Amino acid sequence: MEQPYADGAAVYLAAYRRGLKPDPELWIDEWADEFQMIPADTGAAEPGKYHTDRTPYAREPMRCLSPLFPAKRVVTMIASQLMKTQVALNWIGGCIHMAPANILVLLPTEKLSKRVSGRIDKTIKAVPVLTARVAKARSRDSRNTLDTKEFEGGALYCASAGSASNLAELSARYVYGDEIDRWEMDVDDDGDPVKQAEARGSTFGRRAKFYYSSSPTLKGVSRIADLFTQGDQRHYYVPCPHCGTMQVLEWEGLKYDPEYRLVQYMCSNEECGALIEEHHKAAMLSAGEWRAHAVGDGETVSFTLSALYAPPGWLTWTDLAKEYDEAKRLQEKGDPGSMQVFYNTRLARLWDSAEEMTKADELRKRAEAEGHRLGLVPAGALLLTAAVDTQHNRLEMLVMGWGEGLERWTVDFQVIPGDPTDERTWALLDERLKARYRHVSGVDLAICAVCIDSGGHHTHEVYQFTRLRRWRNVLAVKGASKRGRPVLAQRPSKVDVTWQGNTEKSGAELWMVGTDTAKDWVYNRYHLKDGPGALHFSADLPPDFFDQCVAERKVVRYVKGFKRTDWVKAKSERNEALDLIVYNLAAAHFLGLHRYHAPQWSSLRAAVGQGSLFADPVATVPSAADEADEHEPQNEAPSAPVRPLPPTRSANPPSQPTGRRTSRSGYLSRR
Repeated sequence: MEQPYADGAAVYLAAYRRGLKPDPELWIDEWADEFQMIPADTGAAEPGKYHTDRTPYAREPMRCLSPLFPAKRVVTMIASQLMKTQVALNWIGGCIHMAPANILVLLPTEKLSKRVSGRIDKTIKAVPVLTARVAKARSRDSRNTLDTKEFEGGALYCASAGSASNLAELSARYVYGDEIDRWEMDVDDDGDPVKQAEARGSTFGRRAKFYYSSSPTLKGVSRIADLFTQGDQRHYYVPCPHCGTMQVLEWEGLKYDPEYRLVQYMCSNEECGALIEEHHKAAMLSAGEWRAHAVGDGETVSFTLSALYAPPGWLTWTDLAKEYDEAKRLQEKGDPGSMQVFYNTRLARLWDSAEEMTKADELRKRAEAEGHRLGLVPAGALLLTAAVDTQHNRLEMLVMGWGEGLERWTVDFQVIPGDPTDERTWALLDERLKARYRHVSGVDLAICAVCIDSGGHHTHEVYQFTRLRRWRNVLAVKGASKRGRPVLAQRPSKVDVTWQGNTEKSGAELWMVGTDTAKDWVYNRYHLKDGPGALHFSADLPPDFFDQCVAERKVVRYVKGFKRTDWVKAKSERNEALDLIVYNLAAAHFLGLHRYHAPQWSSLRAAVGQGSLFADPVATVPSAADEADEHEPQNEAPSAPVRPLPPTRSANPPSQPTGRRTSRSGYLSRR
């Protein structure tokens, strides 16, 4: 039988009219109650027809995600296993059915992206209205794959947020970012991945919709907490079954005996003070409502919810009490990791690891009390090292004096303005590193070792500078990518140098620094006021220097079931001072100072203490701060401290440190 030709005009008109049709006036929660199915093969605890009444607190976030709702951004800072992923699945399904457009789903890792993509695929197969609109999976058809699913009016892309290309390849009206606190802070040096993701929806204007969900992590680092603060900060209020007072369920209100025979919640109304049984929770959740605690930016709607709101049959209050007590027991033994996990994943609260850390104000007050001035080496300092940090428009140098037991003093801090690609900037740094510093005994001390950070955008400039000054113990260093490495590697690695268009194979040496090990050592000794390991700050240091010293905090993560601790800094904070302290410690390890015993320190002390008969009096030596006030404008970087004219050599100069590591290098002989 001969098939008739398709009517192209009719097909075109049908598609044209479908495109003119406005978005349906159906909220996402209403769509979910009517169409959504939870597949049985996903392993869900409650498969079958979806009912929003099971989790009443999820209704309002879904309404805010509806295409017709004016909010641009929806944020859920919620405990684990409450509603985040299911709300996203309902939203994706409703958008495909009612208001189709490109959808971008971003996960922290590729593995998790594949897992979520599989769950989306099963949901599509379980919902007939979605199955009819999404392309069928065929072996020779790329329209329905693991990471791409095309449908009428658009396509769904599931990718990892760890690649800049995944965030820049397409335009999407809807963007879902899951577990954004596990995303990288800076993806491929292109900036914040959240900003990159939102740039995908710029062409859609006010019709674009972004949904971010995650459990919070560390105070000052959590991205979801920043987005939550940016919104109107809604909390879920439930009524007391005895007095009707609307209140937020807080962990402090949970009361239980040591044997967990009776776990109840105390009403926040002081006049009532009734103990609420957990079987009342279903009625409380149904009668609850979201209330905003802030005005917000007018574009962001944010929600927070703890595991205390888990529906009956899920996570009980008794389970939470037992989990908390176990975490508390481990914390008392010196392991705060479990308590951090409990705060983040159960209470949806930020964990402040800095509570037991030394504060910047304490370091600042200690420096003011000691009265140590920059440019002068204190009596306890017997040997000098320096560290240099490279930035895009400047170099920062910190000179540190070392004494017995690795007691430390900040001797000089300078900011050298200039582009690191300019040779004049490095020439100025070279002059500063050649300067000698007057010891209180009258001896002029030179810098014995220098570590320069090569991990920035000026790697080869650092290589070129250090390769020509290796005989002066000027080292190129870089933080080790693996954790648990020693403060300084036992030997350097050979690296290629590209300079002025020419590449020399293995032309420079690179020393790897175990930054996490060094930071542990530094942070554990901040509280010491004197003695071995203590760090003495000068009162002449800039005020923000002390904030930079404590800018990083420890984050505890669990990767594949194993606990891992990482040092991270807040997005808005600077940490150059901490890096300089770490690199000075690496320079001390290069000189072998960590292996010095009393005889070596006594030898250095005797050499330095003899002084010079012809040296200028110490009282006439100006400090760096005095000279900056006298010769430099207030808004400019401090210059190098003026040393006494010209310093005469001591009759008995201090001996060079013994036992330091040396490496044989032939790069100078090849030039």
